[in-house]
This record gives sequence, structure tokens and C-alpha cells, in this order.
Amino acid sequence: MNPIRLPRRRLWLALAAALSLPLSGCLDDPGHEHDEQGEHVDLDTVDESDHGDEPHMLSVTTWSGALELFMEYPEPVAGEPGKYITHLTWLEDFSPVVSGPLRYRFSREDGHVEEHVAETVARDGIFLPEIAVERPGHYHLELVLGRGDDRWSIEAGHVDVVAANQANDQRGDEPVHDEEHHGADDHGHDEAGDIAFLKEQQWRMDFAVQPVFTDYITERLSLPARIEPRPGQSAEVTAPAGGRLLPPENDAWQRPGERVEAGDVLARVLPLSGAEDVGLLDLDLTQARERLSLARAERDRVQRLYGDGVVSEKRLEQATSEYRVARQALERARTRLEQLEGGRDQSEAAVALRAPISGVITASPHAPGELVARDQAVFSVLDDSRVWLKAMAYPGDMARIKGPGDLVARQAGGQWQSLPGAEHAYTGTRTEENGTVPLVFDVPNPEGRLIPGTAWSVAFSTGAGQMAVVVPDSAILDDDGIEVVIVQHGGESFERRQVKTGIRSGDRVAITAGLHPGERVVTEGAYIVLLASRGEQDIGHGHAH
Repeated sequence: MNPIRLPRRRLWLALAAALSLPLSGCLDDPGHEHDEQGEHVDLDTVDESDHGDEPHMLSVTTWSGALELFMEYPEPVAGEPGKYITHLTWLEDFSPVVSGPLRYRFSREDGHVEEHVAETVARDGIFLPEIAVERPGHYHLELVLGRGDDRWSIEAGHVDVVAANQANDQRGDEPVHDEEHHGADDHGHDEAGDIAFLKEQQWRMDFAVQPVFTDYITERLSLPARIEPRPGQSAEVTAPAGGRLLPPENDAWQRPGERVEAGDVLARVLPLSGAEDVGLLDLDLTQARERLSLARAERDRVQRLYGDGVVSEKRLEQATSEYRVARQALERARTRLEQLEGGRDQSEAAVALRAPISGVITASPHAPGELVARDQAVFSVLDDSRVWLKAMAYPGDMARIKGPGDLVARQAGGQWQSLPGAEHAYTGTRTEENGTVPLVFDVPNPEGRLIPGTAWSVAFSTGAGQMAVVVPDSAILDDDGIEVVIVQHGGESFERRQVKTGIRSGDRVAITAGLHPGERVVTEGAYIVLLASRGEQDIGHGHAH
């Protein structure tokens, strides 16, 4: 990556309300320098006579995969030592590098190489070696942090080392602006990089910068949703007749949460032939006894008359038949009462209740021995291998939804998770009672973790996407109604820039104007940097007391 080189300029900031460390600029301006420990010094408090011929300072900012380098150094003169004020930051968490060694490797195309080593940091994040390159020439500078296998390198670009006699001649001349190092005219604030925000501030707060890139992005919509059973995948097991509940032959009474297969015997019902209570059965039994007594007396009377030759044989057979019917009625009444009171084992007459589908028991409100009525629900079974995820869309959003896809979902307080195999089932054609339009997804649920009745949130792409410049939504700031980002131009140099945003997809935002791929934007701590710009504008516009 090509390094970014910036001029030094005086930049004052007012962030005492946001940060405990006082702010001052750290760009290429003779109004600021570092002391022996790398601390920033305000040169307005230093006698100008102490400076003499201060060397022109250069700066370079560049990035590797792991590190950010921000380095300030005087224009190199062969044989003359200069302080290389080197700030190194870990890009993983934007913390300062706290240990060395740090090697500075100067190499020319003719094979000449010079190396200088800073064994350790002057303080966290800052190395302050005094380096004298012995020979003039055009060098490539590479910095290598660490030793052995724990080494990281970062390119620092090219360095021109001039001979001592050339440097003396240049010092007698008027200063000439070198566009390679200055990059902007020095009148007012530079449009690019007019906010100074020191490394010391960045290291002491939650701070992050990310490069801008072009990516495929589709608009995403987030909606409340609810898990529901699929139609035809839930069933109730009801009693075919009124009676007493008995457990299956294995005595394993099914309880909610237990899984069953289609055809499994869940319970048995011992029918009571429609009898409702003991009183009714007692009445039936009494009536049956009375009818039997009357039938017996009638049979005996007819039998005597038949012996006397008064009645026919047919009449005797009729009386005998009525007696047998009355006796059977009595036996049946007695049996029903004994079944209700548990006096006899009639399990062989019980009717099996079988699971109509495979799934999980969701309700089992009864217990063995309990009486149930005909068609009363004994068990509820749900096939939850697939469920419906029913999103509730507002009518105003329906025009944006062309072909929902790339579905993710989460429960309250949970993490977003993908739902492999989810398919768009259907979109409602009218609003429901709550005023929303149902948008239903058919979702596999092999582990049973999607529980019907639970509330979820869903997010999905609304249709076709596009290639666009993309940034995290945390990079977008609302500055008095204007959407802005903070662009990093150098290690301590930033710019407030207005942008136009496009479609949003989760935590990503498309930028339609104002940014280009490869630029770097602040994604954490952007508002604090924006406060820095406010402070700077206030400085110089007040009045002395």
C-alpha cells in the first residue's frame, strides 16, 4: 500500500469534556514537536530563540495487515542523526504496540543496506530512535517489529537522504513546497485532514478505522415474527367413547415433551357405554333387578299355567325369553357400575388411543384412571420437524419486498442466526387483525429449537442487490441533520465529510456519493473525532479577557 505523506500544520483541539488528555495537533507544522519521551509540546510556550534552524519535518502513514504506522522525522541528511518519532498501532484492537525491538531497514537499488534498531518503546506505542543514515541516496524504508517467528513488517515508502553539502545549500534558500510531502496549500484549513486527533487519544478510547470497499449489497428489512406450526402437522388424540383412562400395556404414560411415532399407543379408554355417574348406574342396576324379579315371577306363573294346560307352549317360550333378557340387563348394569368403581379388571375391553402423526407431545392434561367424555382431547401431538416463521410486515413496506431471501432470525436478546433450508412459503394478500401483512417462511427444525408460539425477529433481503461503496453503519453520523463520516488521511489527521447513503443491509450501508474505495473511515469513536472538529472551529474565533 502506498504511504500517505502529510505536511505539518498547527491544529488546536478542545475535547476536555470528552477526553482527559489535552489535545494538540500532530501534523507537519513547526508549531508542535515531541519531547524526549515522545510527549507533544506546544511551541507557543517555548522561546523561539531555542529553535534556531529547525529541520523541515516529514510524516508518513501506512498500513500492513496487522499494523498502522504513523511516523514523523526530519528530512534526512547523510551522517546527521535525526529523531524518527514512530507511532505503531495494532489494527486488531487499535491498541499501542508496547514492546520492541523495531528495526529500520534502509535499502538502495544498488544493494546498499543500512539497519538501525530501537530496542524498546520510549512509552506505549512510540519509538524514538536517533537515526543517522551514512550515505546519501534514494532508499526504500521497511520497519520490522519483533524477533524470530514473532515478526511483523510494514512498508514506510521511500526516503531521500541528501548529502550534507546539498542540505546546507538548501537551508540557505527560501523554502519550496514539495507536493509529494505537503499535498495541500497552507492557507486556512486543509479540506483534506483538517481535524487533528492524537494517537494518545485514539489509544485511550474505543477506536477503530476500516477501509472503504466495494461490495454487493441488498436492502434488508427487519420485522417482528412468530413461530407457528405448519398446517396439517398438529393433531389431537380424542377419546372415541366416554370411559376411564388406562395407561398403555407398558404402563408408560406419555407426558409433554416426549417424542412419539405415528401408531404408538399413548393410552387406552375403557368405555362406560355412555354412563355419566355412579347415581345413574345405581338407578340402572335397581331397575334391572326389578325387571328381572318381575320377569322371573311371570315366567314361573306361565310355567304353572302351561302345566295345567291353560296356556300354549309359545306363551311359555315368550315368558322365558323375557326372563333371560332381564337377567342379561342386570348383569350389564352390574358390570358398568363395577367398571366405574374399579371393582373388576375389564382392560381387555379397553380401546387403544394411537398417535396419528410422529412428533412431540405438547399437551397431556389427564391422568390414568380419570374419566373422559366422548371426543374429549386426551393428548396433543405436534410434528415440529418443519415450522412456519410468520413475519409481520407493515403494508407500507410491501412495495419494497420483491423476493425475500437470505433469511436470518433471532430471539429477544439473542444473536442473529441463519436458517438453512428456509423457504418463502407465501405472502398474505390482506392485513390481519393487528394491521400487518403476513410473510411466511417454511423453516426446517431438525433439533426442535424453534418452538411454536415464541416471538422472534427476522431480517431478510428484499430483492435484487447492487455493487456499491459500503461502510459499516457505525461510521455514519447525523451531524445536525446531515449524514457525515470521519475519513482518516493520516495517523493523526482526519476529515469530516458529507456523504449520501443508499440502501441498508443489516449493519452495512451503501454510499452513493462522498467516498471512494480504499479510503479509511472511523467506525468506532467517530463522534469524539467530530467533537474535535467542533473544538477546532471554536479556537481562534473567540476573544481574550
